[in-house]
Amino acid sequence: MVWKLSDIRQSERYVLDKVIKFKQFHKMARSTENILFSDLNGKDWIEKNLPSIWAVLCADSGILSGVVVLKEEQDDSFYESASFGYGEDGFYYSFMARGSEVWNRVMDSNSPIELTSGTYDFFHENCSVLLLRIGDRTNPFGFLLVEFEGSDSQFLQTILFLFGEKITKEFSLSKDALKTPARGIDESQTQSNSLNFFREQVPNLKNGVQKFRKERVLSILGPKGSGKKTVAKWIHSEVAETYPILIIESFPENFGKLEKSLQAWGNEIGSGSLVFPKIRDLNLGQKQILWSWFSGSEFKGRVVFTDENGTAKESLPDFERLLQKNPIYLPGLNLLSREVLSKQIELLFSELKESQNRRSLSLSVEAKEFLLENQYQEHFSELKNAILSAILVCRGTEIQKGELGFGNSKMDLEVPELEDLDLRRGIQALERQKILLAMRIFSNNQIRMAKALGISRGSLQYKMKQLGLI
Repeated sequence: MVWKLSDIRQSERYVLDKVIKFKQFHKMARSTENILFSDLNGKDWIEKNLPSIWAVLCADSGILSGVVVLKEEQDDSFYESASFGYGEDGFYYSFMARGSEVWNRVMDSNSPIELTSGTYDFFHENCSVLLLRIGDRTNPFGFLLVEFEGSDSQFLQTILFLFGEKITKEFSLSKDALKTPARGIDESQTQSNSLNFFREQVPNLKNGVQKFRKERVLSILGPKGSGKKTVAKWIHSEVAETYPILIIESFPENFGKLEKSLQAWGNEIGSGSLVFPKIRDLNLGQKQILWSWFSGSEFKGRVVFTDENGTAKESLPDFERLLQKNPIYLPGLNLLSREVLSKQIELLFSELKESQNRRSLSLSVEAKEFLLENQYQEHFSELKNAILSAILVCRGTEIQKGELGFGNSKMDLEVPELEDLDLRRGIQALERQKILLAMRIFSNNQIRMAKALGISRGSLQYKMKQLGLI
């Protein structure tokens, strides 16, 4: 085999001087040589050949087990690209969690880092581990990890370094290829965010905001999942941004406690805003107390009522007149034109993939058409959850129709914001997001998912059933 030092970046010369002893290259099998100097390149090499190539390299080099972890192309998340020696159950190296001490050491070093057993949890007992960053210090693509027996690691360091150089080269070619326009939604289409665009579809919104400044009361009515609380928070930011906002999800049944709660809530927000969802579900006594408190107390803040369209279970004339004093009616997805709905989908998709660091994702034409034709019982909430779920589970660069899961109306992936006091909903939404992310990273292998999530396999299965994921 002919090897030229000039083929390696000049900045890495000193690393090779330390780790390479040319007399050791006779250990390298012919199959490993062919791997390092293959004509394959780019994204196809990484996706189609890297797993099998890694297995051959590990077997030829006497490695007990090892893994290649790479970045999700243009995103900021990492996944296992290839593994060797773990069996179906796999293994999760908790000490390599992002931001950990070992992670920072590896990402800051140009040469391999060696760890010995006893300090960290390895797959094999009485072995050593070599770790090597892939890519530059300022732009790491991932890392290589191998477990081996014996004290002479210089040969393996050389092999890892050369293989890391190979992956860096192919990953760079893959990133260059991704610069071509993707089929589906293009970033240039997203000139405004989804909320700005949706507000343009509400006919009396501007007039309602102006009246809210003067009269301090507003009713937001619309179908289930149409974004009533989201609009309420935006209106608050327009009218009273410097003051707090509080969303009240439940009312005390006891009238005396309700009166005290209203006073306490009013004192907490001052000149801010109180948001009362599902206001028509209140009984007559609760409505009477709420109406009297707003009309006759020294409360200086603002009140926003939200509910679905329709009639109340129990009607109090004074309270109904308060609701109709300054109403805003939000449209459902079924009332939007196909052109408007298409634009709304594009904006939602762009924002959600940005929030999950999946910027390179695109939405296939078939997937977008499916979203346009679907009937949404929970309107924007169901649409957003369908898109977000697909983003979390998609392993490629383009979301396909089959990845847009519907049918579970309880699937809520949006974590409530700080002013939303629904703790159970927040916990369930966060758990769903983390489990879906683990499903993508570990290809739905529940044992590996459980290890990464820090829970038992039984607990994972229970949570997945409880959250509607299986």
